[in-house]
Amino acid sequence: MTDEALESLSPERVDELTVRVLRTAWRARPEVRLIELDGRRAVVKDYGRAGTRFKRVVGAYLARREAAALRRAEGIANIPRLLAAPNAWWLVTEHINAEQVTGPESPELDQRFFEELEKLVRCLHSRGIAHGDLEKLDNILITPSREPALVDFAAAVMSGANPLAALLLPYIQESDYRGIYKLKERYAPALLSEAQRHFLHNRSAAERLFRRLRVYVRNPVKALSSDRRRSGFPA
Repeated sequence: MTDEALESLSPERVDELTVRVLRTAWRARPEVRLIELDGRRAVVKDYGRAGTRFKRVVGAYLARREAAALRRAEGIANIPRLLAAPNAWWLVTEHINAEQVTGPESPELDQRFFEELEKLVRCLHSRGIAHGDLEKLDNILITPSREPALVDFAAAVMSGANPLAALLLPYIQESDYRGIYKLKERYAPALLSEAQRHFLHNRSAAERLFRRLRVYVRNPVKALSSDRRRSGFPA
C-alpha cells in the first residue's frame, strides 16, 4: 500500500476495496469504511456523505482539524497514523487491530489497562492535543495485547491553533480524564478512587460553561447536516 495509491483513491476504487462499512453516515456523523489494498488494511473516513450543505460548510473543516491532530500525534503508539487525504472530505488512516471497549463482549479491564490509558492521554496532552470526545466511550479501544488505543479525533483541540483553543484546552484535557474515569466507573468500579469519582461527577463552573457553549455550536452544525440528500462520494 503506497501513499500514491491512497492519495489517488476514487469513489469507485474505495467501493472495490471495501471490506466492510464500519459506520454509516448520519447527520453530522461521517461514514467510516475498512478497506484492504495490497494485503494491508486502512480506514477511509468520509465527511462528505452527510448532505451537500454539510459537506461543503462543515465536513472539510472537521476533516482538516482531525488530520492536523493526527499529524501532531504521529509516532504515538496506538493512535492511528494519517496515511492520506485524497480530497477535502476524506481521511485515510492506519487500521489499528483493536475492538471497542464498549463492544458486545466487553473485556475485563484491569489496573494496568487504565494506567496505560492515562499514560496515552498524558502523551497526547504533552504534545498540546486534547482528544475532546473520550466521554464517548466508543472512542476507546483495546488491542489483542490488552493495550488501549484511541480513535476519532474530530473533536480534538490543539494548542496554537487559535486563541480560543488556548483558552479551552485545559478544560478539554480535563474532559479526557473524565472519559477515563467514566470508563472505570462503568467497567471496573472497584478501581475508581474517591478522588476520581468526585472529579467525574463534579464539573467546574468553567467546564459547565464550555459544555453549554459546545451545545450552542453543535446545534447549527446538526441543522446543516440534516440535509439528507445523498450525492455519493464527493468528487
